[in-house]
Amino acid sequence: MTQTLAFARTVASVMTHRPVSVPGDTPFHTFAALLASRRIAAVPVTGRDGRLVGVVSERDLIRAGLRRGGDLGALTARELMTTSLVIVGMDDSVPAAARRLTDAGVRRLYVVEDGRLVGVLSRRDLLHSYLRDDDEIRTEVERDVLASLSGEQVVVRASVADGVVLLVGRVEWRSRLAGIDALVRAVPGVVDVRNRIGYQWDDGTGPTARSGR
Repeated sequence: MTQTLAFARTVASVMTHRPVSVPGDTPFHTFAALLASRRIAAVPVTGRDGRLVGVVSERDLIRAGLRRGGDLGALTARELMTTSLVIVGMDDSVPAAARRLTDAGVRRLYVVEDGRLVGVLSRRDLLHSYLRDDDEIRTEVERDVLASLSGEQVVVRASVADGVVLLVGRVEWRSRLAGIDALVRAVPGVVDVRNRIGYQWDDGTGPTARSGR
């Protein structure tokens, strides 16, 4: 059943590639002008080796202005940047990244590979990835997840409403439940999964569910 993971969209498929960034010694007026001209709220700061070291946002600029008044020209990105960052990997799934962004309460995630900045994933990027019709989601769940269970004593059906997948039916072994849940959550456009699948035999692993015996 792990073969269906190939159908799950990853962060790399929806992120903004080659994002604009600045080195730590960039002066205040340069990155302030960059934010204004690009109409972006924040810019990542990277070291000479391309590693992500921080981010400078509009909020950081405003705070600096309140502290120092008009004497800002000598400040650099390194002096103003925030180093507490929320990052993801290119191979992370889109649903996992969406949950991380929501839990952290941020507008964007920085995508790194071996510590180096390779992309940015914004709320808008994630929104576009979830704009899928319910029937399209249901078709993919049935084709790529439920169909892989053929050959077992399995009767499972899926319905979708506003991106929420409801699974009902029965599988042969209780240990199957967690795997099915994870694969369905990896389908692009799935917002949540309500697993109402029971099982015929309890092999001692997997989440608690209703027995079909």
